[in-house]
Amino acid sequence: MIESSLIKNSYFSTKNDGTNLDNIVSSVSSSRNTLLNVAKMKQTHSNEVKVIHSDGEFFSDGIITAEKNITLVVQTADCMPVLIKSDISIAALHIGWRGLQKNIFTLALEKLKGKDIKVIIGPHAQSCCYEVQNDVAELFRDNLIKKNNKFYLNLANQITNYCLLNKINIQVSDICTICNDNFWSHRENKTSERQYSLIWI
Repeated sequence: MIESSLIKNSYFSTKNDGTNLDNIVSSVSSSRNTLLNVAKMKQTHSNEVKVIHSDGEFFSDGIITAEKNITLVVQTADCMPVLIKSDISIAALHIGWRGLQKNIFTLALEKLKGKDIKVIIGPHAQSCCYEVQNDVAELFRDNLIKKNNKFYLNLANQITNYCLLNKINIQVSDICTICNDNFWSHRENKTSERQYSLIWI
């Protein structure tokens, strides 16, 4: 597990942690009195963000809570797992290029209660490997790298710039899930396995 140095109680799993969510949650919460209830998502690359008050599975690509007994979970295999914390609430987002285009990040911030916001972007497809075609490249002209007449997308750049402009503390992983063998990558081999990212209050 990769533990965040910016936000307490936030973790990103690797291949070595396996794919059993119960085991992964237990591995980081065993020192606490009770195992947290888990809230996860049926992710569809939408901009749907839900404020929740209980565990369960939600049809969305973002969940927010101020409850202290819920672990929020994101599943990814190249998209960005984005974890957010304020002084009173937390959020977990699944963001690929579609969610980015649909402004899911700023929509989540609008729903998030509290101040002193911190943001972490976990391991995801990086511009070293994340090739996109012209249709996607046209949507993100300011976030591209061109190499050998091919376009590569910096997924995190738009969110990073927004946070810097608005004085939001942000930490971005430089781990690429496509070329790092310690992570699952759908782009690399169409795997159905996923990393898990966790956050709780």
